[in-house]
Amino acid sequence: MLLSIVMMMKNEEEHLDRTLSALKPLINDINSELIILDTGSTDKSVEIAKRYTDNLYFAKWNDNFADMRNLSISYSSGDWILIIDADEELISYERMIEFFNSNLYKNYNCASIELKNIMCEDGDTYDKASVPRLFRNEDSFRYEGAIHEQPIYRNPLYNNIASFNHYGYMFSDEEIKQKKLKRNEAILMSEINKSPEDPYIYYQLGRNYTALGEKEEALSYIEKAHDMYKKKGLNYIPVKSDLASLYIELGYYDKCSKVCLNYIEKDDKNIDIYYYLAVSQEYLRRYEESLKNYKRYIFLMENYELSSQANNVYCMAETVSFKETVEIKIIELYYKLEMYEQVINETKDYEIDKLKKVYSVVFFSLYKLNREEEILEIYNKTSSSDIEKKYFKKRIEDMILAVKKSDRVRIYKVLSKIDGNYGTLNQVRLGKTLACKEYNEILLGEKEEFYSDLIYYGLKQEIDLLDMLSGISNIQVNNYLYYLIVRRRDCIIDLYNYLIDLPSTLELKKLSIYMSLSKYLLLNGGLKGEKYKNLFLMYIKYSYDYIKQVYNENFTDEELLEVVSMEDDIFIISINIIQKLKNDNKLEYIKKMRTLLKNNPNYKQGIEILIDMLKRELDESDELKKLKVDYKKFIENSINTGNIQEAKNMIEEYEGIYEEDVEILNMKSIIEMINNNFSAAEKLLRKSVLLDPNNYNTNFNIAYLKESTGQLEDAIKFYKNVLMNCKDEGTILEINNRINSICKK
Repeated sequence: MLLSIVMMMKNEEEHLDRTLSALKPLINDINSELIILDTGSTDKSVEIAKRYTDNLYFAKWNDNFADMRNLSISYSSGDWILIIDADEELISYERMIEFFNSNLYKNYNCASIELKNIMCEDGDTYDKASVPRLFRNEDSFRYEGAIHEQPIYRNPLYNNIASFNHYGYMFSDEEIKQKKLKRNEAILMSEINKSPEDPYIYYQLGRNYTALGEKEEALSYIEKAHDMYKKKGLNYIPVKSDLASLYIELGYYDKCSKVCLNYIEKDDKNIDIYYYLAVSQEYLRRYEESLKNYKRYIFLMENYELSSQANNVYCMAETVSFKETVEIKIIELYYKLEMYEQVINETKDYEIDKLKKVYSVVFFSLYKLNREEEILEIYNKTSSSDIEKKYFKKRIEDMILAVKKSDRVRIYKVLSKIDGNYGTLNQVRLGKTLACKEYNEILLGEKEEFYSDLIYYGLKQEIDLLDMLSGISNIQVNNYLYYLIVRRRDCIIDLYNYLIDLPSTLELKKLSIYMSLSKYLLLNGGLKGEKYKNLFLMYIKYSYDYIKQVYNENFTDEELLEVVSMEDDIFIISINIIQKLKNDNKLEYIKKMRTLLKNNPNYKQGIEILIDMLKRELDESDELKKLKVDYKKFIENSINTGNIQEAKNMIEEYEGIYEEDVEILNMKSIIEMINNNFSAAEKLLRKSVLLDPNNYNTNFNIAYLKESTGQLEDAIKFYKNVLMNCKDEGTILEINNRINSICKK
């Protein structure tokens, strides 16, 4: 028997059939036997193995990989032994056939395979290693090490006799992964106790912690292994490579650079070391050095046969799948070094899939070179795919936001030549005007937030915001308004004035827009003083009304708290529950508001405004409070007796002495309604309801105003809103009669 293919396994059904099936051609071409040692499988592994070989043996697992490996070898009868694992797939073995057929095997005692460790399902991320796996079957050959066992063999060694894919690092089952890693940890800890001076065990324990995601713990062990090897005068390459990799992951870029530079003094052909060095130098802003070392990485990748990885079985190739990533990094470094011509020249032949990874630096380079027209050529290279075109537009819009405002016109002129809505957007930016319906149709058809620029220019044409946003989903409205307020700061005051003049409504779609606009102006508008106060009051009012409309209006606020899950909704309902304490238990109101403030720091300023408003009321003397009540009774009496001018004079006097309050605003609104000034009455009532959302008179007057102006559906909604907080039977009867009367109309 020329060759014994030897494997050990335990619960390997996920990969085993593929592994064994791939061996069939090799077994047919070379006089071979397949030997499998099972160490306690409880899945279908044994059943699968029996389909491929009769040489199936069993042993109880003893937490020692070398023992099990040596036992499996003991069953072999071939002149040579090929060691494989149950999660590896043979890809090619032509060099093995040549090795045996040409008598090369007489000159060697072992051979390595190229092992490609696949890290993800698509196979795009992987590393490679040259691993000794083919050995003469002689008495001195054995494995040592309870875990990550190593073969004890004699040189000379023949390189890369076959290639395998290894799938063991693709853990699809997290439970299995954790069990294996915890098992390995326990074995390694046991080995350290037996051999505390063995740096290899510390190194493997560090790698195990890396796989567990415990990077700092991993670093401590790999640094210790590194120091131990150094003291022994040994240069174990994987330790330095893994140390450099961990330094990168943990942000210790200077340490990484030093380790790599020290290594390169003795070996200037290690692909991984040049990669880690270049990355660390890039983070350290040593761009010219980083560029040089990225280029060295590319050279070694393109001349792989010269690399340390191709010529040293101890040298892993962990970064070999990063070649395109490095090419992209080189382009980015050209840009950082202001080598704009180099950026354009290097990328001119890129396929679109690769080019889009450097869109930003290419666009900026063309802008810096005053060659914006070429941006259009790149757009024309994109496929007909909407996804690719949208990606292009997103990247170009990011660039537009970053360039000087005075230069944007040049870019708009180029982009205005693009067909469709995007071209129209840029034509509008250059001065073209559209009808409201056209704005709305584009906003309905597109999803990207930068189309909110159409709203910006539409507002300048005095087109109504609600009309432009008609029919657009709430999510998209939020995206548009947020972008508008963050990116178009010069329209913030216009949006505030628009919001403050909007009529009261309980219509769900309008409320959602009111709510979003007030929220983003509040949090991102940068407005202060009275404007901030008004925005906060509008936000909590409109949000509360929206929530009540979305959920069953018969829910109590306490019941709503059990239903909603969004933090903002919880805040809004909570603040409205607390607001109801204002008249009955003022001290409890302040206490609960302060608790709410601690849990909602974003709204600290607004909550403090509400607390201060109540504190001012509490600071008033009883005599002043009585005087204000009496004064308002005189005003109310004047209105009821038809002495409107007298009432107006008294209100003017009152406002000259005291702060504006809800009762006065209601009286002023009634006077305006008597005089058929419904628009003025609407503004006064809107201001009143913001100061006290639960005030009965305000809510009744809003409903009455809606009824008086023929807004009957709104009137019914507002009357029902009044009923929710009304307990007086006579009043409830009156309102129900009004609702029935409206319904008959």
